[in-house]
Amino acid sequence: MTTVAEISSKLTERVLAVATMLLPGGKETRGEYLCGSVNGGEGNSLKVKLQGEHAGNWKDWATPEHHGDLLDLWRLVRNVSPGEAITQAKEWLGIRDGAAAAQKKVYKPAPEKPTPPPTPEGRAHKWLTEIRKLRQETLDGFKVAIEPGSRPAIIFPCYSPSGVLVNRSYRTLPKDGAKKDVWQDPGCGPCLFGWHMLTPAVYSSRTVMICEGQIDAMTWHQWGIPCLSIPNGSGQTWIEYEWENLQAFDTLLIAFDMDGAGRENSERAVKRLGAHRCMLVSIPHKDANAGLQAGATAAQAAQWVSEARAPQFNGLVTASGLGKRLRAHLQPRQKAFTLPFFDKNWPTDGLFFRDGEVTLWTGNYGNGKSTFLNALTVGIMHTGRSCFIASMEAKAEVVLHKIAPGFLISLGCYLCDNGAFRDAQGKEHEPMATYDGFVEGCGDKLIFADVVGYINPDRLLEMMLFAFRRYDCRQFMIDSVMRIEGLEEDYPLQGKFMNRLQEFAKDTGSHVHLVAHPRKMEKGGRPSGMDIKGASLFANNADNIVSVSRNHEKFLLLQEGDGDDEEIRKMHDTEITVDKQRDSGWVGSFYFKFDRRDYTFTPCKKYEKPKAAPKRNGRDW
Repeated sequence: MTTVAEISSKLTERVLAVATMLLPGGKETRGEYLCGSVNGGEGNSLKVKLQGEHAGNWKDWATPEHHGDLLDLWRLVRNVSPGEAITQAKEWLGIRDGAAAAQKKVYKPAPEKPTPPPTPEGRAHKWLTEIRKLRQETLDGFKVAIEPGSRPAIIFPCYSPSGVLVNRSYRTLPKDGAKKDVWQDPGCGPCLFGWHMLTPAVYSSRTVMICEGQIDAMTWHQWGIPCLSIPNGSGQTWIEYEWENLQAFDTLLIAFDMDGAGRENSERAVKRLGAHRCMLVSIPHKDANAGLQAGATAAQAAQWVSEARAPQFNGLVTASGLGKRLRAHLQPRQKAFTLPFFDKNWPTDGLFFRDGEVTLWTGNYGNGKSTFLNALTVGIMHTGRSCFIASMEAKAEVVLHKIAPGFLISLGCYLCDNGAFRDAQGKEHEPMATYDGFVEGCGDKLIFADVVGYINPDRLLEMMLFAFRRYDCRQFMIDSVMRIEGLEEDYPLQGKFMNRLQEFAKDTGSHVHLVAHPRKMEKGGRPSGMDIKGASLFANNADNIVSVSRNHEKFLLLQEGDGDDEEIRKMHDTEITVDKQRDSGWVGSFYFKFDRRDYTFTPCKKYEKPKAAPKRNGRDW
């Protein structure tokens, strides 16, 4: 992801073009661009430096609070949020980060309703001020309110950076011994709490803190440290929702709760936000407000922030830090193959798509590797996870069209002969309406590299990292090795690329599926890991190797019309063979029937043709 500093630097390289575009009517004189105000026009009070050490910096001397770099100028001139300014600037500069953008989910606006502030004589006000030690001006600034009625609660309103009410977080009033309930306005955006309290100085510093609770955010603010709070719970939908807005910051101070759950949530957030811009804040209390209640001062809070450390260096770990991972490794394995619409009664052992591994898929041309990976993608979507697809052999919309029928059928739909779909209730739907619904339902569960032909390996890894951080994508399909620039004949580069995939999988806890073609072999032959074209490092460094083979015997028998068609159709169409599985060592085959109309696979047993009775002297026994 391009950082804010890099975007600002690129704008500075074209400072005069930016200044004249944003501030029409000004003039260039003596290394400066002069105009009347952020609204443009004639005048000399606003000056943009065009040359020298401070090129790109500007200030409106008539309005001293208006100053900064060209991104700040863009934000004020266009009257947009910092995130929107960055998005617009990147578009103007021609910067593209990551994969093709997925359709953004649409959320409801926050409902209008009366939300009175807590009264000094009320139980909520006493709890917030006397127990939680929050000052009245803090409650007023964050616009804390009360939900009256049968379920009284404290309301924490969540505003966008531009001041629009997006959502509300609720917390039941505390009762002795009772567990608190938390919730939000249903269907509204998972907005961070505290945007409206950030000053222009915060955006100029490019640094903000993110904590784990609204009361903690108000506590940090009371200590003089600008802070945002994630929504209720440990989910991470807020990362995608706030992605553009968080682009405005080069440094994110992560100050989650100091208990086990808080540390785990912090680790997950850091991976997605980018360890390069995160700093971890440790405090000698469970959370910030617990520190405030214990008497911690603003000076102590500033000291904790000054001692923030970068996330642990990747690749170094002590034995004492491996206890949790060792316990997880010793847990029973997940169910084989994990495709919910397939037969559940598979062997206890099988192929497991574990986190942090790379699976190599191979098979002769025309044997259905890509088609089977599309079916696997359907299964991944059913688990609620996102999937990244880099299929440089076909356009993204073509791949999407092949995935759609299998997904719809797995939901209970039926594909009619006329191309329409019947839903589970038997109602027929037009194909286009059905596909429109499918695309809308997919949302950000499918992310495509919108590339046909060849792709640079650095660009591909950049897309993958973006898809992981932005959309929490954990399954990556790369089809195929021969479509990655420079790899086809360069064996050392092939080994380096495989190592980079392994590093990516381990760092992100993702699973990477890579298609590699085999060397030429006789028609009908089934390739194994030893037959993969290219460097031996492909097979050696893969965690799993799976081959996809078409049943050519069945195809030829049907084509030649030699034999009982009914018996022939009982035979399987596709064989999936696990040739290598580093973790468990299990190898073996699975068999499938394939429906060519909707690209779906159904598990079956290997069909054994009845053996003819033995003969003796020309007669049957």
